[in-house]
Parts: sequence; structure tokens; C-alpha cells
Amino acid sequence: MPGSPTNAVGAIRFVGPPFEYHYAVPQSPELREIYLRVREADLLRYLPELQAIDGVFALPRRLRYVTAECGESGAFYRPADADVVLCYETLRTLYERGQHHQRFLGSDDDHPLRYVRANVRFIVLHETGHALVDLLDLPVTGRQEDAVDQLAAILMLHFADHDETTEQVTGNLRLAANWMLSDSTGAYDLHAYADEHALAEQRFFNLQCLIYGTDPARFASIIDAGDLTAARARGCVRETQRLERAWLHLLLPHVASEHAMSEAEALHYLRQRNTRPAPGPLPTPKIP
Repeated sequence: MPGSPTNAVGAIRFVGPPFEYHYAVPQSPELREIYLRVREADLLRYLPELQAIDGVFALPRRLRYVTAECGESGAFYRPADADVVLCYETLRTLYERGQHHQRFLGSDDDHPLRYVRANVRFIVLHETGHALVDLLDLPVTGRQEDAVDQLAAILMLHFADHDETTEQVTGNLRLAANWMLSDSTGAYDLHAYADEHALAEQRFFNLQCLIYGTDPARFASIIDAGDLTAARARGCVRETQRLERAWLHLLLPHVASEHAMSEAEALHYLRQRNTRPAPGPLPTPKIP
């Protein structure tokens, strides 16, 4: 949003509570190298979408981002502490998945790290959605998990680094969609159907629809590749625009006064941010 505050040494002052970042020391020796690399890179602080919204919202208390040992792979929002937690085990699993995906695609040696970073961005923004719903008491009809998937995708589409091309931005989202399918067997039981999350395949196609809906002419190859049906694609522009307006309608009343704007101004700003060089062929984050 216009005038978003920086996280570094304060050229622009914060008007909402700034986010906090913490890297907890793991007890397990096998996770220590991951912890050291994450802390050295200050990974969470420099996720571009977080930088864009840090200090923008008039939150009732601070929101903290934490990496920690969890005992299993995962990420979650902890309402009692207002913490978004990313588990070191998740980073390890993502890297292993990225290596597997690299071999499947015959991609370059940097692919596993790109896979990790793309998915960390989506996962952290997904949990940020849960945090904003909680801290701002936002109404959500339908499944909250679906709603925060949508918010994460919208933030990645509009608040990536300015020097990232459309191909890179959409490639990151498609890598996140690939991760959603990583544990899918296609065989579901009653617990899967009753879960608060949509089925992995549904989450995958929902992301493809949001990508396609931003510019059907650019992303026609998604249909050609079989990653989105023509029938679903016909409604994706309308679906994407509706979701963007819905989230703006929910979030704009909670924007700190220095960043206040009308819905029309916000939509115009999003369109400006989404103007990027046309992509080449889209990457292929299909599941092996």
C-alpha cells in the first residue's frame, strides 16, 4: 500500500504496531544448521510481502513471527501470544521436496532453495491471514482456510519485489500449489472430507484460477498445460476480482490513518503494482 513503512533503519516511521521477528534456538542438533542459516539471513523479516504490510494495520497488539522447533512439520498461528510460527522441520521437509522436484524437472541447482522460499512466503502469508482475522476480528463466511489461502495468493500477486517478473511471481505461486499436492494420494476418507482444509487438489486448482484470473491472455498456458479446466477458467477473472474487493473491504477500515485510502484508490494501486514485464513460458511445478 502507498507509503508502506520500511523494516530497516527508519526512513519512514511506523504508524501501526511493527511486526516482531524471533528465531528460537532448537534443541535438536540436526535442526541447528537450519536455525543458523535462517537467523543469519533474517529470513522472515525480509519476505517482501511482509515488508509491504509491516506497520500498515492498526493492530490492537503486536504480531510476532517466530521460527521454532515443533516436533513435526507444520506452521500455525498462536492466538494467545499473537505469534505466527514456522517450524524448522517444515523448512527441512520443503528443501527435501524441492530436491525431489528438481530431479523431476531436471532443473538447476538453485531450484530447492527457490522452492523453499516460494513456499515459505505462501505459508507465512496464509498464517498471517489467520492472525489478521483474529486480531482485527474480521468476519469470514465459509471456510477460513480457503479465505486465507486467497489472501496469501493476493498478497503474493501484488506485493512481490518490484524487480520480480510476472514469470517469477506466478512461478512462486505455482510452486506453492505443487507443495499442496505433495502428500495427495487421491484416495480420501471421511476425515479428509470433514477437515477444515479443502482437499489438496481443490487448493491447487483454486490457486491456478487466481493466477489465471489476473490476466487470462498471459496465462492461457495454464489451461493448455492441464492445470486448469476451461470451464473453471471462464469464471476466474470475476472470481479474482471479487476476492480482491472482498479482502480490501475487510482490511481497509483497519489501515492506520497515514495509509488510509478509498477502495477505488486501493484497487488502482494494486493494478499499478501488478504491472510487470510479460512472462516467458510458465514454469512447470507439476507433481511427479
